[in-house]
Amino acid sequence: METKQDSKVSKPKPASVSTTPIRVKRETRKKILDELARANKKDFGRKLRAEDLIALAITLVQPEHIKQLQEATLSNADRLEQQYKDYVAKHGNLSKDAFIGKLLNADVTLGKVAQVQSP
Repeated sequence: METKQDSKVSKPKPASVSTTPIRVKRETRKKILDELARANKKDFGRKLRAEDLIALAITLVQPEHIKQLQEATLSNADRLEQQYKDYVAKHGNLSKDAFIGKLLNADVTLGKVAQVQSP
């Protein structure tokens, strides 16, 4: 009689892999490959790799770029929540429902910090 054994075949682990894949949109991949093709049109030296291009690009990113990317990821609900918290910090405690009422009645204008309009 044979006993059932799990026949899991484990893959041999590579010695020391120093790279990992990153998922990007096809459009982004095409842009990277186009830039690499342009950069590799040279007579001497080794070919540039995507890693070389990306590593350089990351060093050129400024804090303003990060802020811009963060702002682009905000939903309308996130922006409303930010404006509400800014208003409460500046003008004192107010329910969110009352804040939305002020927005609808045009008592408050939205900007970097929600501002109260004078009557």
